[in-house]
Amino acid sequence: MKKILSVFLICLMSVSLLAGCGKRTDAVKAVESQIKAIGEVSLDSADAIDAAQKAYNALSENEKKAVHNHKKLAEAADELKALQTKFGSYDEMNDAIDKILDAAGSSFTANGTDFSGLIEQGEAILEQYKDLDKEGQSYVKVTDELSEAIEALKGSVDRSTESAAEYVKAFNTVYADEKYEVTAVYCLKQVRDDTEYHIFALTYKDAAGQETTLYANARCSANTKASVIVDNADAFFAAKAVSDDYNAKENGNVTLDLAAVLELAK
Repeated sequence: MKKILSVFLICLMSVSLLAGCGKRTDAVKAVESQIKAIGEVSLDSADAIDAAQKAYNALSENEKKAVHNHKKLAEAADELKALQTKFGSYDEMNDAIDKILDAAGSSFTANGTDFSGLIEQGEAILEQYKDLDKEGQSYVKVTDELSEAIEALKGSVDRSTESAAEYVKAFNTVYADEKYEVTAVYCLKQVRDDTEYHIFALTYKDAAGQETTLYANARCSANTKASVIVDNADAFFAAKAVSDDYNAKENGNVTLDLAAVLELAK
């Protein structure tokens, strides 16, 4: 009798353990099929993974335990997240490349663009591109055109810096007796009829520490000398900007390195 009772208890425990492992219902089988259908994970797998996860979450706790391939669902979700992070960085690189190409192209019309910042971004992308795998290199739009655009922007910044130095030289000549300190120089670059022009504004500080900004109401060509600006000081050093006519083939703010400008202006 005891032996029969022991066997009965063992069977009962086995049934309990099996029950604890979860019920293989139609819902469980459906979720397993959804997980299996995910297959090789790509960026296009997001909807399938999301649907499988939602179906799994809707199961009871016992049913969840019965899903044999749940581990594959978790792995697929992790793999998708890694791909999204990876390709998200690629998309950021491509967005930066587009901005660089636009800034260097003849159709560039946006103001507020940091040319120097774009150059740094472009050079960083070229370095990062070398370390990308074949998939990444096929996705990121690095071509000879990017290198050419970076060089064009460098030339633009260099010409603007040299031109700004002439502007500061002229300012220091016109206001030599005041001993003002130049604290900022702003350059708007324009291209009209294939000729590059610069429009400047300059902020200076007086002996009392008061800052004032002067605006140029005349355009400098890229090679305008300080003597020409001095001879036309009233047009180049005005208390306010009287013209907002910035319409041109190419029109953008060039961020200048003030220290470099002042060094050239000595």
